[in-house]
Amino acid sequence: MTRDSRVVVAKRVDGGDDADLSEITELARAAGYEVVGTLSQSRDEDAAYHFGEGKVDELAALVAETNAEAVIVDNRLGPYQTYNIGGKLPEGVEVIDRFTLILEIFGQRANTRKAQLQVELAELRYELPRAEAKTSLAKRDERPGFMGLGEYDESREQDIKAQISRIKQELDAIADKEETRREQRRESGFDLVALAGYTNAGKSTLMRRLADDLDVGENEGLHPDLDPTAESENRLFTTLGTTTRRADTGTRDVLLTDTVGFISDLPHWLVESFESTLDSVYRADLVLLVVDASESIEEMREKLVTCHDTLYERNEAPIVTVLNKIDRVDDDELLEKREALSALAPNPVAVSGLTGENVDELTDRIEAELPDWREERLLLPLSDDAMSLVSWLYDHGHVREEEYTGEEVLVEFSARPAIVEQARAKAGEIRRADAPDAETEAAPVADGDGSESEASLDGR
Repeated sequence: MTRDSRVVVAKRVDGGDDADLSEITELARAAGYEVVGTLSQSRDEDAAYHFGEGKVDELAALVAETNAEAVIVDNRLGPYQTYNIGGKLPEGVEVIDRFTLILEIFGQRANTRKAQLQVELAELRYELPRAEAKTSLAKRDERPGFMGLGEYDESREQDIKAQISRIKQELDAIADKEETRREQRRESGFDLVALAGYTNAGKSTLMRRLADDLDVGENEGLHPDLDPTAESENRLFTTLGTTTRRADTGTRDVLLTDTVGFISDLPHWLVESFESTLDSVYRADLVLLVVDASESIEEMREKLVTCHDTLYERNEAPIVTVLNKIDRVDDDELLEKREALSALAPNPVAVSGLTGENVDELTDRIEAELPDWREERLLLPLSDDAMSLVSWLYDHGHVREEEYTGEEVLVEFSARPAIVEQARAKAGEIRRADAPDAETEAAPVADGDGSESEASLDGR
C-alpha cells in the first residue's frame, strides 16, 4: 500500500445506532488515503465476518466498482474476521481495521527515537495475539504470505516478546531522563502545565495563543528541547510526541506541553504503549483538558468520560476543563452545554484559542490552580553575592519588594518551596561569609505564615 491509495471505509454499529463515518474518514485521509466509498451496517456482530455475510458481499461489489485497493474497517477485527472478509474481496485488496490504521498514522508521524519506539511497541503488542492465529490460517489455507506474515516461524511469538522487553527497557531509560529534566525545571522555578484532550480540540492553537509566540531561543542552553513552534493544522495526530514552550501567565513561569491527542475507542494496550508520552500529563503540576465546544453535547460528554478514565486513574494534579472554539457557538448554546456537562466539567473556562477570547481568564485560572508558592523574606548584607541571589530570585520566583537600608537589603518574594529552601541556604552562606569569625546574629524576619525564621538569615 502507498499513500494516495484508493480505499473504501466501512463500519458496523450495534443494532439501533447510526454509524458515524466522519472520524474514520478523517483518519484515512490523515494517513494519506483517498476515500472513494463508504459502507455501514447496524446489527449485532457476526462472529465470522463482523458484518453480516450479505453486507460483506455488498462491500466486495463496492470495492470492485470503485477500484479500491483496500478496505478500512472502523472496528476492531479479529484475525479470523479479517481473513474471512479478505477472502470475499477482489484479489490483492487489503483489509485494515481501525487500530492498524491508527498505528500506521503513528508510524508516519514518529520523528523522534521515543516516538518511534512507542509506535514499534504498539505494533508488537497488536501483533502478538494475532501471530499464532495468522500462522494457523496461513498453514491451513496454504497461503504462507497471507496478511504479510511471511513464512511460518515457531519462534515468532518469542521474538515479539523479546522485542517488547527490549523496547520497554529503552523507554524506561528515556522516561528516567525526562523525569530528571522535569525536576530540574521545577528547581529552576518553572511550573509544568500539560494540555490534554482529543485530536482536533484545538490544543496546539491554544498553546500558541498562551505562549504568545514567545521566542525561547535564549533559553536553549538551559532547556534545549524547547520548541518554538507547535503545529495547529486541522489534521488528526499532528502532535504525536510532545512540544514544550514557555508561557507567561503573570507572576509564574510556566512550561506548557502539548501532548498526543486522545482518540475514541482506544484499547488499553495502545494507551499503555504511549505511557511515557502521557507521563508529561500524569506528572504535570496542572492539566488543561481541552474540549471542542462546537461539538454536540453527546460527543462532548463521551469524550470527557474517556479523558477522565485516562487521566484520573494516575494523575494527581488539578484538572481544569477548557471549552475551546467558543467562536463557533452562540451564548445560549454555550450556556446549555455548560449546564448539561456540569457534572463532568465543573467550573470550566470557555475560550477561543483562535481569536483569543477569554484567554486572559484562562491564564488567571492557571495561576489560581497551580500549587501554592511560599512567601519568604530575606535580610542580606550588601555584597556582590547578595545581588546575585536577588537576581536569581527574580529568575526563579516572584519578587514583590526589594528594599535597601544602610548596608543590608531586604527582599520579599514568593516561590516554589524548593526554591525557597535553596534561597535560605544561599542566604546562610552569604551571611557566614560576611562575618566568618563571629557567630551570626539573626534578626527575626517573619515568614509568609507569620512565624519568625532565623533560617532566612543564616541557613540554620
